[in-house]
Amino acid sequence: MNAQRRRPTPKRPTGPIRTLHTATLGITRCAVGTLVLTRAVDTLRITGVDRLTATRLAWVARLAGIRDLALGAGLLTAMATGRDTATWLWAGMIADAADVSVFTASTARGHLPPALGTAMATAALGGVAAAAPLTRTTHTGPGE
Repeated sequence: MNAQRRRPTPKRPTGPIRTLHTATLGITRCAVGTLVLTRAVDTLRITGVDRLTATRLAWVARLAGIRDLALGAGLLTAMATGRDTATWLWAGMIADAADVSVFTASTARGHLPPALGTAMATAALGGVAAAAPLTRTTHTGPGE
């Protein structure tokens, strides 16, 4: 029994792969945000909301679009200026985790069709999973 045995550390994207991965997240978030912001009524209609209600509630969808556009633009700006991207990645993951919770609860309560609610929750969870490897830090010290 070797007390000094090192455990393998999870892989973390580095160099050009990390840059591409981070940029892809930022661009994707900006694209989704722009789509929801500019097509708010259509976005709500996809969830089964009638046109009149979607028109009245479009401002809520636009809030989500603005949020995603701001998070994506912040991430891309941090990259372009050489600043730390961790805060933007964490903010995006927290927003996506909140979306998972809302979509799951809405589906469970019957406010969203099961297939659509599951797809939306899965997409939001995918955002969390895509950003998570970029937030890992490598610790090197005594006993590690």
